[in-house]
Amino acid sequence: MKKRGGIVFGFIVLGALVFCSGSSFAYTLLDGSFELKGYLRNITAVRTENPHGGLGGDQFKSGDVELSKSFLQLEGTYTINPNLKVYSLWRGDYDASFDFKGQDKFSQAVVDDQRLNNEIRELYVDIRQGPLFLRLGKQQVVWGESDGLRLADIINPLDFSWHYFLEDWQDIRQGLPMARMIYGLTEKTDLELVWAPVTFKPAKWAGVGTYWEFPGAGIGGIPEKKYDTNINNGSVGGKIKTTLGSGFDVSIYDYYHRFEMPTAELTSAGLDFAHPFVNSVGGTFNTFFDPLKTVFRGEAVYNSNEPHNDFTKPNFISKKDTISLMLGADRPTYLPINSESSFLSFQVFYKQVLSPDDTTVMFGDSAGAAPGGKKKDAQTMISGFISTPYVYLIPNAVLTPSVFVFYDVIGSGWVRPLVNLKYGDNLSVSLAYNKFWGHPDGRGFFDPFSDRSEAYLDVKYSFQ
Repeated sequence: MKKRGGIVFGFIVLGALVFCSGSSFAYTLLDGSFELKGYLRNITAVRTENPHGGLGGDQFKSGDVELSKSFLQLEGTYTINPNLKVYSLWRGDYDASFDFKGQDKFSQAVVDDQRLNNEIRELYVDIRQGPLFLRLGKQQVVWGESDGLRLADIINPLDFSWHYFLEDWQDIRQGLPMARMIYGLTEKTDLELVWAPVTFKPAKWAGVGTYWEFPGAGIGGIPEKKYDTNINNGSVGGKIKTTLGSGFDVSIYDYYHRFEMPTAELTSAGLDFAHPFVNSVGGTFNTFFDPLKTVFRGEAVYNSNEPHNDFTKPNFISKKDTISLMLGADRPTYLPINSESSFLSFQVFYKQVLSPDDTTVMFGDSAGAAPGGKKKDAQTMISGFISTPYVYLIPNAVLTPSVFVFYDVIGSGWVRPLVNLKYGDNLSVSLAYNKFWGHPDGRGFFDPFSDRSEAYLDVKYSFQ
């Protein structure tokens, strides 16, 4: 749901409430049965280098504001009784970068789609009865253990339109009307079923001319593929999660769904985007290994009939089975640079296309390969994260510098140094830099963003 009215008024009212209060707060009504919380946020980003012929964003030069998005988010929970709750999540946002750049620089469809939004992101009811839990309505369902790339977290499509993959998944997942059931089989074992009966949403892409555009993938390019709202386009799956021994959490799952990422398809009407059905079967684990004081986690998924492009096929689509793996480790660690404990995290991702051939485009690596070079039929990515909080430098505040690195071993990557200041329970201020680099032959996952590095300031005031 998107409207133009009411958002500015809401920002003014909530802003007045925030600045009139000096402490953390949430609002309760009906003798505490209804709770309202949320946040105000602004993220402003500036391009740090001139374009040199990537896949989009070329009208933004070094120093241009490519994002200045303000949010007002409200969460309401109404507890009718301990076994019955209603939850809603609304978010309004306004991106002033369209006005900085000039709305005449974009098509009206792009401006209408991305400049101003007003959406109920989640609205559902929770019902509990003994070992049975039901959640009915528009919601997000989170599976998996990985950060940065999604393997098991496949149920809700993502919104890449305003800051691509650089935001927390919870802020860019698109809610879907679903029925979710969790049944406690034993004290340590749960059975979960998820059914999105009549709705499919693809991943959402930025519009043509915007900073994060992929030409043809968003508003104003090749039209987004539309599917009828009926039971034949729904998704369904289930998961069993259990704890083995004293703390080894494992799960196995199976989910049948349309592939959210677009695949170019040639039809009788011309070029279109398709989202064929894929069956994903996988598992996850998470455990704390006390001798090393480390949490180990992992995921594995087998995708049947995952779509790829093959421009020798009549419809340009080749369906391949794939296997994806992730292994990660997290550990609080003492570092000489800080008397307090720091946090280290490490992940390795691997994806293999089964039955590869010479004509199928795998990992976008057909045209970009060097002459005579071998196309990739596998992808290996490595990520690392370190943060070290300082709690005594500023009264009532925590200053946390961190660095996140993601590297495609073929020779492209992304690094994000960030400094966050959290003051009290309400105010969070982050200053960060996203630096991308690509392969000389135009290869690798991060190569399309190699000229879209940015610096940004993120200010968030929460009331909860």
